Amino acid sequence: MHVSERSKTRLTRGERQAQTRADLLEAAAPLFVERGFEGASIEAITEEAGYTRGAFYSNFGSKAELFAELLQERAYAAYRGIAAAAAAGERPSFRETGERLAGIQADGEGRWLFRLWLELLAHAGRDDSFRKLAGGFWSATRYMSAKGINDAFEEAGQKPPASPDHLATAMIALDIGLALQHFVDPEAVPLDVYPELYELLFAPHAPSAAA
Repeated sequence: MHVSERSKTRLTRGERQAQTRADLLEAAAPLFVERGFEGASIEAITEEAGYTRGAFYSNFGSKAELFAELLQERAYAAYRGIAAAAAAGERPSFRETGERLAGIQADGEGRWLFRLWLELLAHAGRDDSFRKLAGGFWSATRYMSAKGINDAFEEAGQKPPASPDHLATAMIALDIGLALQHFVDPEAVPLDVYPELYELLFAPHAPSAAA
């Protein structure tokens, strides 16, 4: 059984449950990447984390529920952070946005999180709940990105060249396309194309460029 330093100290019931959930999520992440959603059994997850099946079901209703929380907590956090900053008024250049997105793919954790996201898409075609999970991520990111775009044009007293929702969708599409191509053919699609293409395709339509 894996024993953390925190387990050696006296914890409240709530703290113990939170620690159990964290340990199960930590154990499940690499198993999903290595074995796929179907191959990563509940037994394997609990064994890796050092808990029983009972502990698993005390925290998660199913393996799919754990998978969903893992994606929300880890895979989506970085992307939503960028979109939330834009919605809150941060105005990075498109080159800076491309650099941030490329940084996610360059990071070692980001790469396996992307593989986790691919596992989600593989099941989205067969399971409506997985499709809704993927769609929910994009809808939230699209909404926050669109708000940032809309606010930037309003502050400049200008009208956007297209619906902010459509512009946000185009930015998401470019990110996904580049990430996929870099994943399968990194030499042909290096990460430095991110800032180059974000600036080339979107900067000419920014409020400052249209003034």
